[in-house]
Amino acid sequence: MKTNPFVLLSLTLAAGVACAADNVQIYVLSNRADLISGGDALVEVTIPAGANPSAMRVAVGKRDVTSAFAVRADGRYLGLIEGLALGENVVTAQLPGGGAARITIASHPSGGPVFSGPQVQPWSCNPGATDALCTRAPSYQYFYLPAGVDPQATPGLIGGPGGQDTYFVPYNPASPPPAALIAQTTTDQGQTVTFIVRVETGSVDRGQYQIAVLYDPSKPWDFGNPQVGWNRKLFLVGGAGCGISYQEGAAPGVLYGKVLGRGFATMSTDLEATGNNCNMVVQAESLMMAKEHFIEVYGPVRYTFSIGGSGAAVVQHWTANAYPGIYDGLVVEASFPDAWTLMENTEDCISLVNYWTDPAHWAPGVLWSPVDQSFVEDGDAPSSCVAWVAGFKGLFTPADETGQVPASEVYDPQTNPNGVRGTLWDYSVAQLGRRPPGAWGPIEKTIGHGFANRPLDTVGIQYGLKALMNGLITPAQFVDLNAKVGGHDIDYNAQPDRTPADPAALTVVYRSGYLNQANNLHVPIIDIRGTSNVELHDTYHSWSMRARLDRANGNHDNQIIWDSFTASGFVIDPALEAQAFDLMDRWLSAIEADMSARTLAEKVVYDKPPDAVDRCTVPGTGVAGPCVIPQSGSPRLGAGEPLTDDTAKCQLKAMNRTDYFPNLFTDAQWSQLQQAFPSGVCDYAQAGVNQQATVPWMTYENGPGGQPLGDAPQSVPF
Repeated sequence: MKTNPFVLLSLTLAAGVACAADNVQIYVLSNRADLISGGDALVEVTIPAGANPSAMRVAVGKRDVTSAFAVRADGRYLGLIEGLALGENVVTAQLPGGGAARITIASHPSGGPVFSGPQVQPWSCNPGATDALCTRAPSYQYFYLPAGVDPQATPGLIGGPGGQDTYFVPYNPASPPPAALIAQTTTDQGQTVTFIVRVETGSVDRGQYQIAVLYDPSKPWDFGNPQVGWNRKLFLVGGAGCGISYQEGAAPGVLYGKVLGRGFATMSTDLEATGNNCNMVVQAESLMMAKEHFIEVYGPVRYTFSIGGSGAAVVQHWTANAYPGIYDGLVVEASFPDAWTLMENTEDCISLVNYWTDPAHWAPGVLWSPVDQSFVEDGDAPSSCVAWVAGFKGLFTPADETGQVPASEVYDPQTNPNGVRGTLWDYSVAQLGRRPPGAWGPIEKTIGHGFANRPLDTVGIQYGLKALMNGLITPAQFVDLNAKVGGHDIDYNAQPDRTPADPAALTVVYRSGYLNQANNLHVPIIDIRGTSNVELHDTYHSWSMRARLDRANGNHDNQIIWDSFTASGFVIDPALEAQAFDLMDRWLSAIEADMSARTLAEKVVYDKPPDAVDRCTVPGTGVAGPCVIPQSGSPRLGAGEPLTDDTAKCQLKAMNRTDYFPNLFTDAQWSQLQQAFPSGVCDYAQAGVNQQATVPWMTYENGPGGQPLGDAPQSVPF
């Protein structure tokens, strides 16, 4: 098996070793045949037993490309086909009198898009780009590890600050230092090599990528004969945060000495770093395109995984669910299931903070202490909502995240209503689509088109319901809060009514995987968490992901959670990080070696190492054992939403006074509460409005809303 219906998997690709075939077949190894970019593709042609490979003829249309093919060191007949035209290219392979096959390869620009739909505009490129798609030839730098430095001696994965190790020294192949000054390393395949690293920097999908790998400048390397320092494994480096950009940025650093020294290649792209780009579809596209380039240059990959926290956990979780096959394993730290769950939390917090910071607006006799506020936030610290607002409100207001856009092009409701809007939903308009005429406000009517559909909704949410029912806040507080908390219009101005979602956005946010439903998340997951961060990186997010796995699959056998007591919830015990790296490597290696007929999802569970279990590090001992984990929630969980925490818009039910017993409302309070919820209150016993499973491998080439790609093109005889 070399492909699945969605995309070429690293784990299945590695299984495609040389073997006799009954007939000629063509396999595109570097990506799905219909998702190729940059005009080249790594292709394998199977040779029937007894046939002479030198008699094979391979062509693209009428152009003979046989010279690109040869029997490689592993016995496979491989070739890198270059010069593919944009659009469809018919590739044929034929033995005289011995069978023939063809496959159609669709090639896309190296600057994209492939499946994400129309690209964000305006966009500026880094210096050196040759066109508006940020195209440039790759550049290379070399570094060496000084003798006497041992990356394996560091407690975690990273030996220095700043996102990558700082002990590497630039290396000039034309004037190298004495050999005695350069360290040696022995890879996990037992190969001892000089610790010289090549870093490749280039551009795909209008964004920068970087690749690092052990590299001997005096020796050749091609996809069919990689140097012995590479173990054929790929480690992806992510970036934290959640933001938007209108320019090509810098890819996260890839000089991870401990990882490289074991023989892994490392890779990153600036568009998969959520702080640069919080659009999941573009993140997945960027990773896919960079991974395709990697395979075409360096060779087929055994398997791919990552370790990353916060936003770097988001990109792992939602990409692996929406575009399965890009990652084979996930190690997430200080994790969130997706970014749109965080946007819901921020929406709630913005309204709550507006209410709490205006005591003059409270009813007579109603007071809110910081402790009362934390009860409404389901146990979060009073500063939690303040932190969410400070960190992410800019993604909600049209002009706040447009600093990279010329001022003359930025949206202003009075002077430039057609300008660039910097909300996260406007940034994702290629997937979410635009509001229909029936939803247009005055500005949209003036400019003749809708703004982007918004999937955020607070209609029917009873803030503080859990605290009320537990006797932690009074009926008067509950009524006043829900009557006055209000919502926001499409320009994110405060309004007395709750925030309504655009119905079309609700369907897309689920189908696309923006709200991660976990139904395609069939990869090993190691979730590592510290416990002391009480503002943003709450412990409950790990368990929310688990609840989604349980709902989708009936179990969470592919996920383990490691917890520890650290100074900050975003600071992970470095020893756990290193142990998780080793465990994930063993887990994926066991899956790779499983040649049974089990599905990949079944192999993930069957080949799970015995030590892949939940664990907690007991404070002060460093020893795994039972311990009590402090856990808070969010305003929406405090309003009764289940732990899955993924209801974009709730189903509503009629209000019933007895539902609040033993709390008793005065008639005036009950009337005020009814006015606050004219359509009813959230019924969290039901799934959300339009809630549905994530559809894997959606393409937006034909417009917003998306369509599933379906099965990958296959080789057919002729």
